[in-house]
Amino acid sequence: MNTLSRKQREIADRHAMLLDIGRSLLVEEGFHNVSMERIAELAEYSKGTVYQHFSCKEEILVQLCNDSMTQLLSIFEHARAYPGTHRDRMLALIYAHFLWSELNPVGMSMLQHMSMHGVKEKVSELSMERHTSLEKQIFGCVVDIVESAIHDGQLVQPEQQSVPNIVFGLWSMCFGGQILTTTHHVDLQMLGINNPQLALMRMGSVTMDGLNWMPLHNQTSFIELQTKYQEYFNSEAGQLAANRTATSH
Repeated sequence: MNTLSRKQREIADRHAMLLDIGRSLLVEEGFHNVSMERIAELAEYSKGTVYQHFSCKEEILVQLCNDSMTQLLSIFEHARAYPGTHRDRMLALIYAHFLWSELNPVGMSMLQHMSMHGVKEKVSELSMERHTSLEKQIFGCVVDIVESAIHDGQLVQPEQQSVPNIVFGLWSMCFGGQILTTTHHVDLQMLGINNPQLALMRMGSVTMDGLNWMPLHNQTSFIELQTKYQEYFNSEAGQLAANRTATSH
């Protein structure tokens, strides 16, 4: 049952519309060219009305980022629940992260803009608290798998390597690879990288081999996992395949 008044629904709908316009401008013109005046013009509202919803364009950016991060958290939680070994679950996270980045290249770009100097200082405390909370929950999904592997004896924690450090290393590798994959001016095929998703997963597996994270994968088991992940993430993998088919035509 909808408990919002008509006025509240109108405000919520207008807020969503302004976010959509902000997203489109970010994609088409870049963050530096986005302005509150331009958003007001496209929305056919006064600039004052736009300011009733957002204090600045950085506030629009962080709210869009939070929406993308909410989607990322959802697919991470799905990956964490994968019915396999802890190592299989970690590779499922890498697989899921790649799926998300391929399906949300705009989200990847916006998250990079969040790291620009002065952005976080301009946004509201409430939006920043949500952003920080989402970061912790996403990071926590990965930490949970590593800690579970240690607890169950599948991974012996290396000396001078904390769990957050292990997570940071794996995450940095994946995030960096995904940025290169979604950056259009980098021709990966020209560099001999025909399947960046598979390359990232193999490197993740090699890294876990180096940590002696049991059970080790052989070529057969690794290939079998690819099929299992496609089935487990059927909805996202299907959407990605459809997007690629549409782009090729």
